[in-house]
Amino acid sequence: MSIKQLFILILFLSCKSDDQLLGECFGSPKGEIACIKIYEPVCACNNLVYSNSCEADKAGNLKWKSTKLSTGESCNY
Repeated sequence: MSIKQLFILILFLSCKSDDQLLGECFGSPKGEIACIKIYEPVCACNNLVYSNSCEADKAGNLKWKSTKLSTGESCNY
């Protein structure tokens, strides 16, 4: 295997995503994301309210919208 082929193989393997789509609006949770603590509640597509869009994304939601409900409440996306 040439150095060029080895480089391409390494590049291909490093670009592989561990994210898994689990539905139309939900993917695998992203526990490594660090979110800021700004309170701007959103209703996520799993019908739960998160404190902000970053927290919804971290939980694996791909879609959300602003809401006036409190964190942890049920909502209708």
